[in-house]
Amino acid sequence: MNVNKELSNEELNQSITSLRSLMIEIGLTYGLNHEKTLEISQKLDIYIAETQKRNTLEYSA
Repeated sequence: MNVNKELSNEELNQSITSLRSLMIEIGLTYGLNHEKTLEISQKLDIYIAETQKRNTLEYSA
């Protein structure tokens, strides 16, 4: 599962916000250990890592 490199930083942040809200909603509905919750959590981790990577690259440039 990879992040679309063509997403702008703003689009990436919007995706993180949406995924976070969805993960909370699904977690409350199905439970924190449910497959759907964990899948979204993993995707969210990847998006957050991409944001951190981009911020590091911008800071060091």
